[in-house]
Amino acid sequence: GNWCLIESDPGVFTEMLRGFGVDGLQVEELYSLDDDKALMKPVYGLIFLFKWRQGDHGNGTSSPDPTIFFAQQVIQNACATQAIINLIMNLEDKNVNIGPLLTQYKEFAVEMDPATRGLVLSNSDEIRSVHNSFARQTLYELDIKGGEAEDNYHFVTYVPIGGKVYELDGLRDYPL
Repeated sequence: GNWCLIESDPGVFTEMLRGFGVDGLQVEELYSLDDDKALMKPVYGLIFLFKWRQGDHGNGTSSPDPTIFFAQQVIQNACATQAIINLIMNLEDKNVNIGPLLTQYKEFAVEMDPATRGLVLSNSDEIRSVHNSFARQTLYELDIKGGEAEDNYHFVTYVPIGGKVYELDGLRDYPL
């Protein structure tokens, strides 16, 4: 089956989490990183929607650290789901229950490399089904093979792990 497009809407992300069986987590939209009072606590990570640029190398050091759960994006139109799952897989909080579907995925994929994790994710009928139940046909997603570069948008996740901030971009080989 195909993966359809997902819009950049915190309500859609939050409902998608419910669909995956995640409990104790919600997605909020931020208009500024300066307004600390507007942030709900705790914050587990940030997901940005960027214009995608061919050849962008990013800032930071490539880190194939096996303790960081990172799945590469191997199919088009799944980057919203990929972004939120990469964030959730790195959560360590007893107040957040990631549910049986994502727990099973994490346990199954924990020893795999990022590309294989991405393949397993893309081949999951259950995850695709949840993704597609929130999809919209007309919204931003990355199409690497066609279209003008300025028309391409891409979700990138940032998570704090072990005192550092890691960029989890499904188009890269490893976290930065």
